[in-house]
Parts: sequence; structure tokens; C-alpha cells
Amino acid sequence: DPRTGHRQDDVLVGAPLYMVRCPDGQRSEVGRLYLYLGGGQQPFARPPQTLTGTHPYGRFAAAIASLGDLDKDGYSGGCSHPVSPDVAVGAPLGGDSGSGQVFIFRGQSEGLMPMPTQRLDSPFPGPAAFGFALRGATDLDGNGYPDLLVGAYGAAKVAVYRGQPVVVARTQLSVPDGLNPKILACVLPGSGARVSW
Repeated sequence: DPRTGHRQDDVLVGAPLYMVRCPDGQRSEVGRLYLYLGGGQQPFARPPQTLTGTHPYGRFAAAIASLGDLDKDGYSGGCSHPVSPDVAVGAPLGGDSGSGQVFIFRGQSEGLMPMPTQRLDSPFPGPAAFGFALRGATDLDGNGYPDLLVGAYGAAKVAVYRGQPVVVARTQLSVPDGLNPKILACVLPGSGARVSW
């Protein structure tokens, strides 16, 4: 909205039959997702962000579901925040076995991350069509994180993926400039205790 500076809703369009030209000149059907960002004076006037599938005949983007703020990075839903939601994209014939895959893309300030942060392979044997139908942004177990339902019509089943918190711990070791790494035995100041690497 130009009055508030916040972006309006985005539009996702799946083109599961999209084809690319291979180096040998042949065409390969890989599928494509188009993301049109809302907002501004002319919403959807900018060229869309595109994400292209990699598995031939995988039907990438046959199903798409908004996951809301799966990773709790600040997307608050609706059109009050300029960050795209996290998105699940189904490829019901994808994967090495052709039984289907679902890709999770994180939202960011200008669309989606270009690479999926997670890939879910079909837990069902055979031609399951895992990822044919998707439903997200619903907290089924009440833990504050959205869950994902993945339909596999070939297996006549639904897989439930429960969102949960993930903690990423990072450490950094700072070595003082006065430390000589060639001296392997040092004395701890104040205590006289000998320490070594």
C-alpha cells in the first residue's frame, strides 16, 4: 500500500508443464513457479521472480501452499509486513523414484530464497504422487508453528509434517594478538596454572 509503505499480498502461479531447452536442443518439461510481488503504485507490474524445477517430468509447482511464518523470521501474515511468506511447492512426479517431492522455500523481503531450504521426499512407495495437494499455515498441534499437510493421491494417503522450533547455535573463537601459537605450554595469569593447547 503506497500510503503505509507495506506490500500487498503476493501472487504465486504454478506452471508444472513449463519446458526448458537442453544443451542438445531438446526440450525438457521441468515446471516453473512465478511469484508476482504485490504493492506499490502498480502492483504486479514488475517482472515475476521465477523458480524452475530440476527433475524432468516432475511437475514442479503443480501444487503450492503458503506456510505463513514457518521459520519465525518476522513474517506476520496478511499485508502488514514487507516479507513474503514461506512456501511449499509440490512436484508430485519428482524425485529419483518419481513418487513425488515437496520443496520448502523461505520468504524474504523481496520474494523467495532462490534455493529450497528443505526437500521432502515421498515416504510412500510406488507412484504415490506425493505433493499433488498441499495445505499449510495451519497450526494443527497448537505449538505455535504452522504445520504442512501433503497429499499423495497415488497412495491414497496424507502426510502430516509438524512445524517445530529449530535452534541454531553459532560459536566464535577469538585469539588475542599477543598469543604465540608456537608456544604449547602457557601459564594462566594470576593462578600460575600451566595450560596447553
